[in-house]
Amino acid sequence: MAQTKTRRREMYYAEPVYRPPSEAYSLLVQATVGCSSAASGRCYFCASYLFDKTLPEKRFRIRPTREILEDIEIGGEIYGRQVEKIFLLDSNAMIIKTRELLKILDKCHAVFPNLKQVSSYACCGDILRKSGEELRALREAGLKLVFIGLESGDQEVLDLMNKGATVQEQIDSVVKANRAGIQTSVTVIIGLGGRKLSRQHAVNTGKAAGAMNPTYFSALTLMVVPGSPLDGMVKRGEFELVTDPSEILKELRLMIEHIDAPGPVVFRTNHASNYLPLRGTLPRDKANLLRTIQGALSDPSRLRPESMRGL
Repeated sequence: MAQTKTRRREMYYAEPVYRPPSEAYSLLVQATVGCSSAASGRCYFCASYLFDKTLPEKRFRIRPTREILEDIEIGGEIYGRQVEKIFLLDSNAMIIKTRELLKILDKCHAVFPNLKQVSSYACCGDILRKSGEELRALREAGLKLVFIGLESGDQEVLDLMNKGATVQEQIDSVVKANRAGIQTSVTVIIGLGGRKLSRQHAVNTGKAAGAMNPTYFSALTLMVVPGSPLDGMVKRGEFELVTDPSEILKELRLMIEHIDAPGPVVFRTNHASNYLPLRGTLPRDKANLLRTIQGALSDPSRLRPESMRGL
């Protein structure tokens, strides 16, 4: 007698999962595992690089669509109609072929009638490989926001960190998503150029952000992941960290000074890695942001203590 396969009762997750801080209250659906860039040996600063090499469960793969759809059904049984936001894990679910993504998005809305937004991380190549028509179809199906890691707008910094993309490709991907009606959230890393490339990293990152004109733009401060290629570069004396909080703030100030975006761009530095939480909308609040930074440079007591910073 043939045995009946037992249906899963829990959603699948490959720990540790990656999600943006703003997706803390979203239902997480594991669409891909790990990161395709990490699997290619890129992004020397990132924990994903380590996970792909050391944790078999985190090696990059795209999950079968049938398993993703089953997880969405299980999520519906657990959470009912209350889910309003879904984030597709892991680091770049936009790599999934459009026809499969559309099935996933349709299932999300069929199971969760109160759903307002589906979002995911994306590498620039994931967006550039899709046509404008495909991106518009994804937007109409409910993919309203993508998170993109610019990291730096300076090509020398990107090459040093083996990002595997050009600054122009990064800009083009955000502009393309914007034109399709998909909101974009872009992140950069203060200090990623080290002391040597600090100024050009700040200036060119600001210029790239202005050219992108994303919906949201946020800055993190570099914290070296132990065991990462960047950690090795630091230990060998090949990369000198920017460790003085005042120098970090000056780099941030220089970056903001060079952001010339038509806007509106919602700007934040509220990540736990940062010394100074900032919030505003560019270009309207640019002068206020710069005054706040100057105030913190004059009064370091306003800064987050080192013991309170985290990845």
